Amino acid sequence: MATQSSSFQRVLVVIGLISWVGLTIGGLAYWSMQSQRDFDPQQTFASAAMAPEYPQAIVASMSKQYPGLTKTVVHIQQEGCSCNFSNNIHADRIDYKLDKFQYRSLHVSAISLPSNIILPSLPAIMIFDEQGELGYFGPYSSGYFCSTNSAIVDRFLDNILLNTHLGSAVISEGYGCYCQNTLAES
Repeated sequence: MATQSSSFQRVLVVIGLISWVGLTIGGLAYWSMQSQRDFDPQQTFASAAMAPEYPQAIVASMSKQYPGLTKTVVHIQQEGCSCNFSNNIHADRIDYKLDKFQYRSLHVSAISLPSNIILPSLPAIMIFDEQGELGYFGPYSSGYFCSTNSAIVDRFLDNILLNTHLGSAVISEGYGCYCQNTLAES
């Protein structure tokens, strides 16, 4: 009778573990789905970026707040954004790569950006090249977890570092783990 009771307890433990794992995975999937959205759902960022003077306006306003933007990467996050966690891994990898090219790295909150910068979602990144011009502005990645495997910025990064890029890349397209910029609502 004792072996039958012991077998029953093992079955209960196994069922309990399987249930716990299932609930955990389901909860994580549900939580990550809540952060899945378009980077620029109202196309406000895309509309602003279509103006030919937009890159220069970004440089001018950012230079007032953060002097000396030559060879600078600006990582932009919003406090409380659930997407910051996976994004921090990507930001660290970019900082490591850019450090070899003597780029400085700024990690800023969206609230500290100049008020004229339209940014509908976060996290986002700006890269200023050797001449202090805007090389890239937009999301880091797209995809379900916005991982480094689906990086958007990496498509432009090497050309910026080698100074072979053709102007500013302002990217508004992307679907992934983004938080709505609470400042953009007001």
